[in-house]
Amino acid sequence: MVQLVHNELTSFSAVLQIGDSKEITSRAKVLAVQRQQELFFGNEGEGNFPLFTNPIPRLAMDTTSWQMNKLNESPAISVRTIRVLAISFSSVVHIGSTSTIDTEARVKHTRQLAANSGAKPALIAPQSSIRIIKDESSCLQ
Repeated sequence: MVQLVHNELTSFSAVLQIGDSKEITSRAKVLAVQRQQELFFGNEGEGNFPLFTNPIPRLAMDTTSWQMNKLNESPAISVRTIRVLAISFSSVVHIGSTSTIDTEARVKHTRQLAANSGAKPALIAPQSSIRIIKDESSCLQ
């Protein structure tokens, strides 16, 4: 029983669910390129980045030693109000019960800066007169 859910934005493989589920799986693979100069070479994003293909190590858990006791005095979940500004990139907001939630977000950020900030943008791939420096960082969640 939910009276009010106020959510401004749900995007990029995020899940907002009210009610029970057996399994929730959410995946997001994002390539973000930021440039000082507006250039597009036509074949960008075609590369196969290891970040998107390498397996993510999973923690091995021994669940045989776990003991769980639960007492559901009321079979209903009662929520008055939930306010969420935004959920994004494989996040989950779930009111209810589930067996498994499996989410994964892989984000590759690339920042390309011109060596000479006064240089005019080229209309073709950069030549030696305009050197592009890559400052790359990756986020793996």
